[in-house]
Amino acid sequence: MDIGSELKAYMEKEGRPAGQLVLFGRTVSLPDFFQGLLFKHDIHHMITGFGTDLVGELKLLCWEVGAGTPWYYLEKYTKFPLVFLFKPLVAMTAFKLGKTQHSLYDLEDALLRSKTLLEIEHYIEFGQFSAD
Repeated sequence: MDIGSELKAYMEKEGRPAGQLVLFGRTVSLPDFFQGLLFKHDIHHMITGFGTDLVGELKLLCWEVGAGTPWYYLEKYTKFPLVFLFKPLVAMTAFKLGKTQHSLYDLEDALLRSKTLLEIEHYIEFGQFSAD
């Protein structure tokens, strides 16, 4: 099964149908542009197991910084110190895990969409797709 199908099933299980986001208790439909931006972020949720609740989002933010999110995702680097200040154990645990893994942000969407969940898990763990 391709990653898009896996992600759709995962997000529906999390109570977040594809193309929608819950903000302040309201479900909002996202324009295609924003759906594209959240594609890699949502795959990170699925692979790490960090939920889509507030604590899960905080953990994922710290994991993404640790996993090497590119500098131009500046908002992640400005939020990280705040998470560290208010939730230091959560921040450092997720950050340390991220330091041992690899973010998907540098990869092209089209490449990711052609991969399976197992191939993407391999990339996150080893920083390259398997040679098979």
